[in-house]
Amino acid sequence: MRSSFPRIVAVAGLLVLVVLSSLAWAGPREISSGGAKIGENQSTEGFAASALTVDSGGGTVVATIPVGGNPAGVAYNSGNGYVYVTNPFSDIVSVINGTTVVATVPVGGEPNALAYDSENGYVYVTNSDSQTVSVISGTVVVATVPVGDGPSGVAYDSGNGYVYVSNYFSSNVSVIDGTTNTVVATVPVGYLPRGVAYDSENMYVYVADYGSNNVSVIDGTTVGATVPVGTLPGALAYDGGNGFVYVANFGSYYYSSSNVSVISGTVVVATVPVGNCPDGVAYDSGNGYLYVSNYCSGTVSVISAVEQPSFDFSLSSPSPGSISFVRGDTSPSSSITATLTTGSAVPVTITASDLPDGVTAYFTNNPCSPTCTVSVSFTATESVPTGTVTVSINVTGGGRSHSVSLQLTVTAAFGLFLSTPSPSSLIVVQGGTSPSSSITATLVDGAATSTDVTFTASPLPTGITAIFTNNPCSPTCTVTVGFSATPSPIMDNVTTSISIVAAGGGSYYSVAISLMVRAPSDFSMSAGALSPDQISAGSQGTSTIMATALSGFTGTVGLSVSASSPSGLTCTLPSSVSFGSSPQAATLSCGATAAGDYAVTVTGTSGSLTHTTSSILFHVVAASSPPPSFLGLPAPEGYALLAGISIAVVAIGVVLTLRRVRPKGGSPPRPS
Repeated sequence: MRSSFPRIVAVAGLLVLVVLSSLAWAGPREISSGGAKIGENQSTEGFAASALTVDSGGGTVVATIPVGGNPAGVAYNSGNGYVYVTNPFSDIVSVINGTTVVATVPVGGEPNALAYDSENGYVYVTNSDSQTVSVISGTVVVATVPVGDGPSGVAYDSGNGYVYVSNYFSSNVSVIDGTTNTVVATVPVGYLPRGVAYDSENMYVYVADYGSNNVSVIDGTTVGATVPVGTLPGALAYDGGNGFVYVANFGSYYYSSSNVSVISGTVVVATVPVGNCPDGVAYDSGNGYLYVSNYCSGTVSVISAVEQPSFDFSLSSPSPGSISFVRGDTSPSSSITATLTTGSAVPVTITASDLPDGVTAYFTNNPCSPTCTVSVSFTATESVPTGTVTVSINVTGGGRSHSVSLQLTVTAAFGLFLSTPSPSSLIVVQGGTSPSSSITATLVDGAATSTDVTFTASPLPTGITAIFTNNPCSPTCTVTVGFSATPSPIMDNVTTSISIVAAGGGSYYSVAISLMVRAPSDFSMSAGALSPDQISAGSQGTSTIMATALSGFTGTVGLSVSASSPSGLTCTLPSSVSFGSSPQAATLSCGATAAGDYAVTVTGTSGSLTHTTSSILFHVVAASSPPPSFLGLPAPEGYALLAGISIAVVAIGVVLTLRRVRPKGGSPPRPS
């Protein structure tokens, strides 16, 4: 069963300008908006100034070549000079050399449209009844590619090497890679897509959506825009002379809506009335004419020219006009404004040329309709040579092209070396500022002419501030860093490792410095216990006074005693102590003639520093009478000594008496 969708007559390169008033159709087809048959006689409605029938102006038929049943599509192969003709009812393609059929190539069911791939020399044939595309090399089918339902139109995109096939009943487009002859994408488009054409200026593929009354504009494998046109658009062609795409709108027989839409980019810029039911359109680059076959009128309208809309624009200089960036990164952007100068706005497309290998341009708001502003930025691989080049920014659309130049500088990655801080450790006293330490940033890679490095310090203790000089600077350069400290909180001998960071050119480098925070130099005063804890009136008591150095204090501390309370206590104390070592001791000696509790303090002074001991209490008691004495000893001891002597004397006397009354050597005398 043959498919019933309208056939497309595609002419590429060669036009056979023979149109008979009684064409041999496969059978009358009905116009969707009415019941009149196509075969009925219709009036001729050509382009107002160029409505020509075949042979007007002296055209001559030089040959009539028998081919297969109901020939339809025609394509010219510039590689071998052959002309290829599809024969839908014979399922073959006739190959013509000059005026002779040199081969007959069997293809799929109901072959219709053809396209020539100039890169690999293939001819692609849509087989509408087989849902395939036959790929012919010379006179041999070398591949058969399955596509959608009812393949109709076909076009070759020389920009990416793809072949685009409109699938009438699938309402999509199959994208064939001409290198592998495989379908690499399927792009949904409008309802009942028919004709396909490639615009080499902006590299768009245009598809006539017969049932949707619009044209789908494909960029690569994505529909980038949908352009409303006339009724039942079927065939279309690209005019390389003016950059326009012409769309034959089959239209309504009853409402005389047959015309050709003229598209620039993605905008209809003109509508040209032609004959009834325009069904085919082709551009002859030799004479600049556009030929439109009028299916219902039995005529061909020849459009000698369509006056281009009065459209033009101007370009601003890029701002900034020069960009410098490091390879491996993304550059800053530059803006360019396209300002409409005459006519109505038409979309323009922006590209960049003269880019070094490895550098890629990226645009925003592209395409746009003047007046409009786009921005461009660049990326560069790590292998891009450094240096400055002039890049051309090209803006094209509506048959107009303008360019501006941009200076692009690619530099090596920025790199530097930081020296160890000298000195590597600092001391800051709270309430003061430390000495400074110097650090040198030495450039080791890249350019420093426009790259500064900024130094920071972290982490910093509470109350500490870093102070830099010559910051930021452009390496090779030296900065100094010091630190200031608030008076509080008190910290003594607290050491912190601080990181000094140099940031620039997208990189960060750091070295460490040691910072000791000290409390201010000072001393303290304290008093020892009283010895003895109480003293008699007229006697002396002592207390040891201690002066202790704080935070490295050195120097001399003057000592003074406050008046006693109550009065009457007399004290002596050294006038000062001097620090070499710490603590320093001084003896306070005090006495009073009257009993009582006496309080005194000792004050130490060194410059503006003054400290006082806590109160020292001297407890003085009344002096007592001397105890009785005997023989120079206290009475008890003297009397005891006297008693001892007396007893000894008595004992000696007794012994001597006994010795006198005892006879010598005999018994004692008898009593008489």
